[in-house]
Amino acid sequence: MLNRREGLFWVALGIVISFFSYRTGIGTFTEPGAGFVALASGLFLVVVGAVMGISRGKASPQRAGERGGTGGAPETFRRRFFRLAYLLSLLVFYGLVLEPVGYITATFLFMFGLFFDLEKRRFAAPLFASLASVGVTYTVFEIWLKTQLPRGVFPWW
Repeated sequence: MLNRREGLFWVALGIVISFFSYRTGIGTFTEPGAGFVALASGLFLVVVGAVMGISRGKASPQRAGERGGTGGAPETFRRRFFRLAYLLSLLVFYGLVLEPVGYITATFLFMFGLFFDLEKRRFAAPLFASLASVGVTYTVFEIWLKTQLPRGVFPWW
């Protein structure tokens, strides 16, 4: 039941993204406009949400003894809702601070937030993965492809 609700949410979000990207202007396939990638992303969300809503996945067995809880449905719903709200807040944060803070700092903080496990609270692995992600993407886009990324607080970078 929860997968269908999540699927409906992603379908709705994909439709909203597709609508606004179409209004921005998608251009053509050979000369894409500003909303081309956003439209493709929105349509992808619609498809993924539809698959989630239609599929009848097996109910995963709850690991009640693993975290000391009962593993009931309300706890699972709260956990999933918290993860969804956490992810959306990270995305909004990234969108707001990318330009003023710069690509390197904003992407590092965003990736650290994605990789960090709130239950285990270990810092080494997410720190390394975030540094590696920023290093690889900076190398690919800034150095190899010569794409200008937001400088932010590091204008010399």
